[in-house]
Amino acid sequence: MLKYALRLLLIAIPILFCLLFSLSQKKEADLYHLLISESRQADSLYNAATSVSHSNYYDENKEQQLNKEALKLYENVFQKAPNNSQFDSLRFFCAFRIGELSHYFEQFQQALNGYQQAIVVKLKSSLPDSLLFKPYLYSGILYYNQNKFDTAADFFRKAERIQIEYNYGLLERERLFNTFGVLYFQKGDYKQAKNYFLKALEVLPKSHPFYKELYTNYNINLAQIYFKLENYDEANKIYQELLKLKDIDKNDINQNLGMINLYLGAPAKALNYFRNINYGRNYKLIFLYHNIGDAFSNLNQPDSAKKYFEKAIEINFTLGNNTDHIAYGQTLKSYGDLELQLHNTQEALKYYQSAIHQFYPAFSDSSVYLNPEKFSGVFSYINLFNVLSAKAQAFHNIYESTKSIENANHELDAYQSAFKLVDYVEKTYNSDEAILFLDKTKYAVHAKPIDIAFELYAKTKDKKFIEDLYFLDQQNKASVLSLKMQTSEAALGKDASLIFKESFLRSEITRLSLKAGQLNDSIKVSAINNEIRDHEIELGKIQDQISTSVAGEKIPSIHYLQDKFLDPVTTFISFHLSENKLTTTVITQKTLDCFQQNLPADFHEKVSAYVDDLKRPTSNKEGISKQLYSLLFGNLHLENIKRLIIVPDDELNYFAFESLKSKEGQYLVQKYSIQYQYSASLLKKESVDFSGHQTLSFAPFAHKGFSDSMFHFESLPNSYSEIKSLDGTKFTDTSATKQNFLSNLSKYKVLHLATHAVVNDKNDELSFIAFYPSSNNTQDHLLYSEEISNLPLKKTNLVILSACETAAGNLVKGEGVMSLSRAFAYGGCSNVITSLWNANDFSTAYLTSRVHVYLNKNYSIDQALRQSKLDYLNDKSINPRLKNPFYWSHLIFIGNYSPAQSSNYWWIVYLGVAILIITVLVLKIIKPYKSKA
Repeated sequence: MLKYALRLLLIAIPILFCLLFSLSQKKEADLYHLLISESRQADSLYNAATSVSHSNYYDENKEQQLNKEALKLYENVFQKAPNNSQFDSLRFFCAFRIGELSHYFEQFQQALNGYQQAIVVKLKSSLPDSLLFKPYLYSGILYYNQNKFDTAADFFRKAERIQIEYNYGLLERERLFNTFGVLYFQKGDYKQAKNYFLKALEVLPKSHPFYKELYTNYNINLAQIYFKLENYDEANKIYQELLKLKDIDKNDINQNLGMINLYLGAPAKALNYFRNINYGRNYKLIFLYHNIGDAFSNLNQPDSAKKYFEKAIEINFTLGNNTDHIAYGQTLKSYGDLELQLHNTQEALKYYQSAIHQFYPAFSDSSVYLNPEKFSGVFSYINLFNVLSAKAQAFHNIYESTKSIENANHELDAYQSAFKLVDYVEKTYNSDEAILFLDKTKYAVHAKPIDIAFELYAKTKDKKFIEDLYFLDQQNKASVLSLKMQTSEAALGKDASLIFKESFLRSEITRLSLKAGQLNDSIKVSAINNEIRDHEIELGKIQDQISTSVAGEKIPSIHYLQDKFLDPVTTFISFHLSENKLTTTVITQKTLDCFQQNLPADFHEKVSAYVDDLKRPTSNKEGISKQLYSLLFGNLHLENIKRLIIVPDDELNYFAFESLKSKEGQYLVQKYSIQYQYSASLLKKESVDFSGHQTLSFAPFAHKGFSDSMFHFESLPNSYSEIKSLDGTKFTDTSATKQNFLSNLSKYKVLHLATHAVVNDKNDELSFIAFYPSSNNTQDHLLYSEEISNLPLKKTNLVILSACETAAGNLVKGEGVMSLSRAFAYGGCSNVITSLWNANDFSTAYLTSRVHVYLNKNYSIDQALRQSKLDYLNDKSINPRLKNPFYWSHLIFIGNYSPAQSSNYWWIVYLGVAILIITVLVLKIIKPYKSKA
């Protein structure tokens, strides 16, 4: 009986299990169908709300009610749906809609939770990766609105990687490009922001349900870029075109037109635009009230200005976490500016300190005596720089009234924080234009911290302040070039494929830019510009990866220069020019000093006159030469010094210091060998043995000239004499082509180009060096500045540019002269002998040929160039009329410092010592024999 019961049980269990499984499956299927039905109902409500938003009879209350009901249903479905693969798709879409609708209702944390849940569901499922695009994108937007720019950027990059995986454009990719643009805009990298806004406009489909709104928004963003770049006409043009559109929100357009007028000094006109704006009670009101306050402040109506600043502050507190931190920070900064104008300096400092917290949330110290010391992440860089500078000015005002050294120190601390910020920011930018724009912002205040540092030194005699001044001075010089050198060094340890891609993209951008410049067809130019834009976006991503390892101090310390760099006969001199002062820092192996002088009222005119005079064979400004010598070197103690390393500034870049005459009538070159450098950050110590060096040399116009449709290149008969005796490979006349140069340049230590060059002062990229055209193509003979910058020159030890004005170009304040010689440095060759003006063919050939002679004798480059000039001046066969500085001082050496070479002289010393020792020994041996005799 028991056996029978057990058998029945064994038979019944599987049947029961199948029955239960069947019931479970039916129950799960019923639940699935129920939840699908509820989700469809939610979808219907969601779509109905979207239709209301598109309707000509828009009803906000109805839209909100429909969305509220849809959200409740989506939340119910997500909570009920089991966590298994059958429900993955349902759970993902419900979670995403929860995020989207919470976002709509400005419930930002709930929105982030919804997007995060959607991401988690997708990552644990086999659903397609494309589904991650929107949750990543929308999460990034939420984090951006919370001022968490780093986290936002991470999510945007994740969304971008998803987009790249697919050959077709994912829905809302235009929004991704726009948000990237906004992020770069906030960083102050306006060129890259412009690229992304243009890309967003390009991919925005006209079929998009919100096409007109998005088209308007993206164009407003683009116009803001032009506004920031001070291209007000282009910005105004975009706004005027947008105003012609019907049924668009014109509030933002009026806001920005008002800002243009505000910045152009027309506050009353700006107010007219601001009064046409009707925002609801949201974060945009903060910016509006701030701008109105600024307008009243500019109209010298402080009471009205305060009223609107306080309105902006009140709106900020009302909105809580849903505020605009940047607009609020700008309000606080403007309020501080107003208090400073009213001489309420302590109040101004409080507002500035609060503004710092908004622009850089990682710094939260409330003491006005403290500033950020280290920086990380993405935040509102330029706004932070401006408020730190304003805070420094407030302390300066207190210092002026109290003469308290403590307040002068507080001023210097604030400026140092601002300049540390610039140093950090430069490393986050991918384009030279972005860094130059930042430098322009920095240059507006750059003289003030140098002046206060010198004043503190003068009062205390504490040389710490000279060190502070030195760093501030060098930070103002050649930022783009020095960062390029740093990045190149950092790139050495990077993935070779990244370096190849970067080089390729740079070359392509240059090629396309030059091509666009030669076309008149606007449609073709537009297509090429789009291609350039896409390359620049891609280049930015690669440079982000390369530049992550760029860190540390780029400027060598004074202690390093004295202990490891300078020898006993070399002096480092850095000049800093402001509008009315000259500050000179002088460093030797044992001493450190600093001088500041008030400039004569006509100083800048005298420099300009002297530069113009040097470029004429009949130059006769000896009086100005002696005055400049006295001003620049009269205070310096250069006893026992034989070599000078000079870092010039602004207009001082345009003339050769060698040409200056002392009151005794001696040229500076007759006292010292001289070399130049763009900044101390580029100083390097190297020993290169040039004895027996092989040179790649070119003289394209040695025996005949050449003309094309744009330029005439006359023959340079003496150029052949420059290179004929050089060891190595020589190309002359028709063989001296650009292609032969590019094919051979990496094989030689020394390059010598005896040719024509043309400098374009308006567009540095269009400056070029000329070669002889190849027989089949007369358009391939010009080597442009941008092309030179991309050359592989890291193994090249010296370039001699025996061509017209290769050291001349457009002067960018603080950065230096945008010259062809600088382009060679950008390409990786640290040492360049270059020409400041178009000098005599004979004298140039004389000097450069002798430079090679002395290099072969193992002279350092600066000493070889000096000795060549001394030979020229001392050569009695040369007509005295040709001894004018025009003929010989145009060639200068910019580059690395080489310790004094020992091979020419020390063997004599060793031989003398050896002879002395032998003589003593011989005498000792002979002496006993003499005594015996």
